[in-house]
Amino acid sequence: MNLPTFVIAVFSLLILPGPTNAVLALASTALTVRRSLSLVTTVLFGYLAIIIPVSSIAAPLLEDQPAIAAAVKLISAIWVLYLALKLWVPVPVGGQSTFGVGQLFITTLLNPKAIIIGLTLVPSVQTGIAVAFVCCATVTSAIWLGLGGLLVGRHAQMPPLVRHCGCAVLVAFSLTLAISALWT
Repeated sequence: MNLPTFVIAVFSLLILPGPTNAVLALASTALTVRRSLSLVTTVLFGYLAIIIPVSSIAAPLLEDQPAIAAAVKLISAIWVLYLALKLWVPVPVGGQSTFGVGQLFITTLLNPKAIIIGLTLVPSVQTGIAVAFVCCATVTSAIWLGLGGLLVGRHAQMPPLVRHCGCAVLVAFSLTLAISALWT
């Protein structure tokens, strides 16, 4: 795989709706430039914390271990379900935004997209992948923050309808991950 094909594959995978993108969109309440940079940086570190060890160490060891991939999906499903339940409960007046960098980082660590990139895309490309990946992840994160900003607006707190819809989306992701883990 050459670098342009890698960029297209990574961008196509990262732009798809998923747990990290849902949390990014939902974390966009009262978005400032500093908060945006913090959230995007969190996503980058979360993905790289998984992709680098998976592609360099785990890829050769996991080639014939589908049970491990299923376990990661189940753990991810449980985490996303926890986020959905947390989102359902309203934030007290004057309270912090429902999702912060900690939840975003853990969600990104558990995102199966990182494992897919680490196991299938990174090993086949040699040069320029770090910069290409950072660019793709930054652009897709910014797009999801922008979408979240359009949906949530500049409210200090997330409107109840948005919270409940976000909860439903996260529950759907959780169920999808759990079903795919159990069906493999």
